[in-house]
Amino acid sequence: MMKKQITTILILFTVLALLSACSTQANLVDTNWQLTSLAGKSPLAETNVTLNFSKDAIGGNDGCNTYGGSYTSTKDTITFGNDIFSTMMYCTDEIAVQYSTYYDTLNRAATYKITDGTLSLFDANGIVLAEFDASQN
Repeated sequence: MMKKQITTILILFTVLALLSACSTQANLVDTNWQLTSLAGKSPLAETNVTLNFSKDAIGGNDGCNTYGGSYTSTKDTITFGNDIFSTMMYCTDEIAVQYSTYYDTLNRAATYKITDGTLSLFDANGIVLAEFDASQN
């Protein structure tokens, strides 16, 4: 009887430890994502490209302009809507090339993976398009 109680308690502690570890892992929704890699390169130093997800919408900054739009996601698949919009502030040509690449990346994304606080977007062939780190609010 005592062995059964000890085993039950150990199982409960293990389950609680696993659940606790899961809760500290970054989630797609309600996490601020900071771009760290775009097409295999670091983003321009003077830019701060962010991506934020709510239940069915995205928003952020493309390094020059604020943007928003829709997305859908199931398990590890992701599709960004064709309705992405942004403000129209003047940006340098170099920054404009970067944000154009960024929006193209969102359009090409097919799957995603979150590992150790890093969000990776992949195309349909499994090639990494962009990576983001979870950041504090």
